[in-house]
Amino acid sequence: MWMWGAILGDILIILALWRVTAPVVPSVNYSRPNIKSYLFLIILSFAASILLEWLAIAFNLWEYSAAMPVVTVLGNKLGLSPVVQITLLPAASIYLADRTNLRRKKQLRDI
Repeated sequence: MWMWGAILGDILIILALWRVTAPVVPSVNYSRPNIKSYLFLIILSFAASILLEWLAIAFNLWEYSAAMPVVTVLGNKLGLSPVVQITLLPAASIYLADRTNLRRKKQLRDI
């Protein structure tokens, strides 16, 4: 049950980050994102990942096993894997969607 809650939570976090960046990241409007858009999304996602991991630890929602690599941020130990996941997944999703869209447009032109 907790695993499905965590998966749903990750999905909601990614969708929320995507929605918050919609005015700035042009891919939301189906145009090609530029490097500034990606950097904005990555910086915002990094800040969100730090905040969310910190809150989860502060409210004892979970704890890390000894095998989890951790990073110390502002005196708090946070799991490296969750921080990297939430930081990179939104930008990677947009990048992959953009590549898929370009491939489909090329296929339609070639027809």
